[in-house]
Amino acid sequence: MAKSPVPTFELRFVAPGLNPESIPLHSVSEALSAVQDLASGRDPLETRHVPEDKLIGLLKVRRGSAVYSCVSRAPDEARQNLRLVGRMLSSLDAPNTEDDLMVSAFRPIETLSSVARSVGCRLEIYPASDRDNPIFSIESGDFKKLSSRLLLAGDTTVVGTVVRAGGATDMRCLMRVPGRQRILYCDVEDRKLVQRLGQHLYEQVAATGTAVWIHRSWYILNFTVRSFSQPRLGDPTKAIAKLRAAGLKAWDSIPNPEDYAKETR
Repeated sequence: MAKSPVPTFELRFVAPGLNPESIPLHSVSEALSAVQDLASGRDPLETRHVPEDKLIGLLKVRRGSAVYSCVSRAPDEARQNLRLVGRMLSSLDAPNTEDDLMVSAFRPIETLSSVARSVGCRLEIYPASDRDNPIFSIESGDFKKLSSRLLLAGDTTVVGTVVRAGGATDMRCLMRVPGRQRILYCDVEDRKLVQRLGQHLYEQVAATGTAVWIHRSWYILNFTVRSFSQPRLGDPTKAIAKLRAAGLKAWDSIPNPEDYAKETR
C-alpha cells in the first residue's frame, strides 16, 4: 500500500460551531483554488491555468473547525510563496509594501475575503509542520483594506476592437485591447450607447470613460464607457515626412548618431 504523502500546508475555516459538513462545497472549492493561486505564485489576471508541476491536491479533511490538508507538487516553492503573502498582509499599512506581489495576489485575496464573509468565518493558512502558528489569516474586511492601497480610479480613453455589445439586463461591451491578454469587459453607460457600439463590431474604437486600475501595473480591472469615437489613422509616410521637416533630418548629417548621443548625455 502506497504511503500517504506529507501535507504541505493546511487551510482552516475558523468560527464557533463550524464544521466541514456545514460549509457549502462551492465555498470550499473557491477557497482552495484561491490558495492554490497564492501558493503557485500565479497571477490569475494574466495566466489562465496553474502549471501542472505546481498543482495543489487535497489530502484529507478533519474537524476543528474545518481543516483541509493540502499537498503541493512543488512544496518548497508553495511554502515560500505563502510566507511572502503573509508578510505582505501583515504590513499593508507600511509604506514599502511590495506592490508587484499585491498585483498577483489581488484576485485570490478577493476570493478568500468573499468566502470568509459568506461563510461567516476567518480563513487561516498553516504550515503542516507547525499547526500552532499560522502563515496568515484572512477575514472579510481584508480585501477592502488591500483595495484602498492598490486601486486607482479616473477618466481615460481605451483604444480597442469591439468584440461584443449588448445584454438583456446589464449593458456590457467586450473589447480586445492591444497588449492585454484577456478581453476587457466594460460596463456601458446607457442603452443607446451600447446599441451604437453594436453597430461597430470588429471595428476599432476609442472609448472614453472611467477606469479602475491596479496601481503600478496599470492593469484595468473595470471600465465604464461613457462615449466613443472611431480613431482616424493618417498616412504614416506623411507623418514621418512632417517629423523630418520639423528638425529630425538633422540626424542625417551626423556620422554616428549613437556615439554622439552618448557624448552629450
